[in-house]
Amino acid sequence: MFQLSFLLTVSVIIFLYNFFPIPTTVLNVQNSPPTKIGRIPINITALYPSRYQKTVLIVIDALRWDFVSAQLMPLTTKLASDHGCINKVSVESPTVTLPRIKALTTGDVPQYIDMVRNLASSEILKDSWLHSAKGKGLRMVFYGDDNWLKLFPGFFHNYEGTNSFFVWDFEQVDENVTRNVNIQLIHQNWDIMILHYLGLDHIGHVLGPFSDRVPPKLQEMDEVIHRIFNKLENSLILVTGDHGMRDSGGHGGTTEPETLVPFITLGHHCREFANFKQTDIPANLAVLLGLAIPSTSIGKLHSGFLNLSPPEYLYALRYNIEILLRKTNGTSREFVEATKYHQQYLANGQLNLEEVIMKLYEECSDQISARLYEDSSGQNLWSLFIPILLMFSLLVTLIELIFVDQNNYEIFLYYLVIMVQFWSHNPLVLGILLVLLILLSIVKIRRIFKFSLTFNGTEIDLYLILIVVLHPLTFISTSFIEEEHYFWIFTSVTLLMVLVFRQIRKQKEFLNMFIVLFLLRFVMDLNSTEENSVQSTDNWANILNNPDNWWWRQGFFAFSLTLLLITLVWERSNNYRVHFLQLVVIVLIFSLKSVQYHSVFLGRVTSALIILQQFIFPKECSFKHTWIFLCALLMKPHNIILLPLGIYMAKLLSQQMNSEHRLANYLLANCFYFLQGHRNSLASIDISVGYVGLNTYKPLVVVTQVLIHTYAFPVLFHLTFLEKELNPKRSRAFWNAMLTLRSSVILSTSIAIVLFKHHLFIWSVFAPKLFIESVHVGVLCIEVSSWYFYDSIKMHQLITKK
Repeated sequence: MFQLSFLLTVSVIIFLYNFFPIPTTVLNVQNSPPTKIGRIPINITALYPSRYQKTVLIVIDALRWDFVSAQLMPLTTKLASDHGCINKVSVESPTVTLPRIKALTTGDVPQYIDMVRNLASSEILKDSWLHSAKGKGLRMVFYGDDNWLKLFPGFFHNYEGTNSFFVWDFEQVDENVTRNVNIQLIHQNWDIMILHYLGLDHIGHVLGPFSDRVPPKLQEMDEVIHRIFNKLENSLILVTGDHGMRDSGGHGGTTEPETLVPFITLGHHCREFANFKQTDIPANLAVLLGLAIPSTSIGKLHSGFLNLSPPEYLYALRYNIEILLRKTNGTSREFVEATKYHQQYLANGQLNLEEVIMKLYEECSDQISARLYEDSSGQNLWSLFIPILLMFSLLVTLIELIFVDQNNYEIFLYYLVIMVQFWSHNPLVLGILLVLLILLSIVKIRRIFKFSLTFNGTEIDLYLILIVVLHPLTFISTSFIEEEHYFWIFTSVTLLMVLVFRQIRKQKEFLNMFIVLFLLRFVMDLNSTEENSVQSTDNWANILNNPDNWWWRQGFFAFSLTLLLITLVWERSNNYRVHFLQLVVIVLIFSLKSVQYHSVFLGRVTSALIILQQFIFPKECSFKHTWIFLCALLMKPHNIILLPLGIYMAKLLSQQMNSEHRLANYLLANCFYFLQGHRNSLASIDISVGYVGLNTYKPLVVVTQVLIHTYAFPVLFHLTFLEKELNPKRSRAFWNAMLTLRSSVILSTSIAIVLFKHHLFIWSVFAPKLFIESVHVGVLCIEVSSWYFYDSIKMHQLITKK
């Protein structure tokens, strides 16, 4: 079992490695401004000057479009109206910081794998407008998110980086930036200043965009921008967000509040226009500053933003198109025709040609930019087929184990395929191994079909099998992926209704089932099922978290914790010392989450007590109890009601069902996973819970706590089953079932993502689904490995005693 889970994880890793885009942008493209157009020499100094003495780029992390308004940022909006403009900029997925910095500086489409690199970037960018500025000897200073210092080491004459990961820091992280800004405004011995403020993003992660802490933070940013503008003369000031912020807080997805950010220009007269992409910014900024356009840029120029004279704009268009064309290794009819007219215009000064040339250049630019944007990534289908076939073979092997428990000697074949895939790449050897895998799978499928003919299950067995079969088929629809929570909620409610009718038919007590159905209907509205551009009020989370409903929130929170304690006391143990310790933990959790913001001391004390009770009362406190308290410590207060409900439903399953228990366990685990507020979107991952008990960023602790919070209910349902099941053989059968179900889902996801690799929503819907399902597999592998080693130790102890 351990080997099969390991092989499944490795297969998923191979698929991820081969799926995530391979950049196709040609590096080291010659990007110096052209000295000739056709045969006519160009005065670069006249047509491509540096227009400003100083430039300030202010990136306010998570500054969404609707935050810049006359009510929230009055000084900035007034300055933009009088001395610049405000434009909407569309941001691509994934909406996390590192990819967005790359888009802002290189003009290239960041790859999806950059979302993972965002956690610990060590990459150094090869070309950007900062490289050109450094080459011209411009003095640059930087203050803010230290990702910039990792991407551009040695670029800045003066700098101070701040860690972007400690999300409970709302003030200090920005005060450090502003302190340095005030110093630099006095000395002014720099040419370019880059600032990256993080406080707004941190507030969003912890408290959401509608918190009462947001307006003061925006006012603080407003005053900083106003001060910088008043202190500098003949300077260009640009203000933008690297990404936005979803209505429920956080970011990473594709909702409008996450992907629309403002682009404020001060000190440069411009006008508002549509279709401004974040990847367009570097090329346009380079033109304004007289810098070389990055060779990596696939952006296009915007006349409304640049506001140049016709000769300057035509030259800039020509320059940008030349760079775009070099990356395509081709030419364009519009470009050839525009070149002919451009030469005539320069030679004879025919003003009537300006509009014609401009139209031809812009059509050419639009076409090439769109083509490069679509071709910015690619995968090798053959390399994707190999891990898919591995996953399929493993799935067949796991299904076979359900019907007949036997040794699987073909595992060595799986290892051979992986080794050849990683180290040899010999197509002949790999082809032979894959043919053997296919033949072996066919033999196993015939054997499975033979055993399945003898299947004699109940109506609930058939219902659960139908769900397991139908679920992967829904991945052909993006809507079913985005709204997957409805699938699991509907199927879970249907299962409970079937159990109710079974109880009625057997003339047994069924009131408890109706109570569970009522509670399940209530918790469906605990978290929003959709993201809108305005604050949602159709869920209990927003009602309970409203500052005006403080007493309701605290009362509901206290009720949830009390119900959790009663459930645990009722479930097991008559040791009153254990109950007293659990009561103390519950009180500490209530106190911690009732504190207005963040108490490191309370978090650490509570965590220590939760872990210590496992050692103080090892017989009375199972690992399941420790897990439940850890989840309660990390969960949002309005979600804690899910814990006693989940515990009770798991108990009902074990009482009401026999052979169907494993599949029903899987169904309800998925249902509660989504009821907790998780979706197939990176933005639904709550990273703020990773900092409970911490006053600094500790990656291992943060990742562990985020995983505990995210997979609270799948692990809880697994532990509940294993706690009741003492037979090792049945435990192995349970893990085999979980691996089978998970492998069918990741296999279906992988197939869907290959079939729809050119789909419009490949990066906004399918890629997040693949990433999330891959993490599901990894977590399940950790569970299986833990159980495997724990069971091995127990067996060794039994053998030793004998």
